[in-house]
Amino acid sequence: MQIDRLFKIVYILLDKEQITAKELSEIFEVSTRTIYRDIETLSLAGIPIYTSKGKGGGISLLDNFVMNKSVLSNEEQNNLLMGLETLKVTGYENVDGSILKLKNLFNKKIDNWIEVDFSNWGGSKVEKAKFETLKFSLTNCRTIQFDYYNLFGDKTNRIVNPIKLIFKHKAWYLQAFCLLKNDFRIFKAYRIKKLIVTEHTFDRSYYNAADTTFSYKNEPNVIDLKIILSSQVKHRVYDEFDEKDVTKNLDGSFTIDIIIAEDEWLYNYIISFGEHINIITPKYIRGIIKNKLEITLKNYK
Repeated sequence: MQIDRLFKIVYILLDKEQITAKELSEIFEVSTRTIYRDIETLSLAGIPIYTSKGKGGGISLLDNFVMNKSVLSNEEQNNLLMGLETLKVTGYENVDGSILKLKNLFNKKIDNWIEVDFSNWGGSKVEKAKFETLKFSLTNCRTIQFDYYNLFGDKTNRIVNPIKLIFKHKAWYLQAFCLLKNDFRIFKAYRIKKLIVTEHTFDRSYYNAADTTFSYKNEPNVIDLKIILSSQVKHRVYDEFDEKDVTKNLDGSFTIDIIIAEDEWLYNYIISFGEHINIITPKYIRGIIKNKLEITLKNYK
């Protein structure tokens, strides 16, 4: 289609300072005459495009041309690029091209916007492929099917309509409408196995009116955790907990009340405080930690 070719010509010119009609004709597999007609069409449409003849000549855009600048504010342009840069540094593919095009469109030349390490997801090819599959199902409103393992290793087969991906508390989650439970559910992405995109589609607008706010309460292994941390680890308190969850005690210790997913990560996190933590509730967590520490001591005997 001509309109598609016209946009692609503009993208190429934004990426390259100059290109010849012959090179464009080879890229699009059309005649140079067709390319010159396209250039004339773009010029009539107000695109500041020009040609220069002779040795070293070619087709170019005027310097500092910015396309669609009026559509998005400077802040919106920056937010869009930051979102793509964040996704890029997680290690996922097919992002560089979009970043380059948008930077050229917005006349942005700033590199290294942000550095993020989402090592819990992105460290393996399997998890990267899972992300791409979930992204495809979300953007194309396709129902997905997968095996899901809960904290205790119990497996269920789920068929869901995916709503959104959420990164929260050092982990990725999939928010979806579960057709098995006929309700919204939160699935920890790492526990999703054998993910398949089905041929069935769904209407996303059907779920728009529903309250799909992320809540750990949708996770079956969520607990209300209350702990006391000694003053000796105060350097970690406000780095690792929200201020609203922290109460400073008269003796300099800190009481922490949080809602959190109970899993192996939590157990290891508690252990990382060593002798400087006291678990108040739930009390059974004390037994789990004690058992883990006893096993660790046996391994060193």
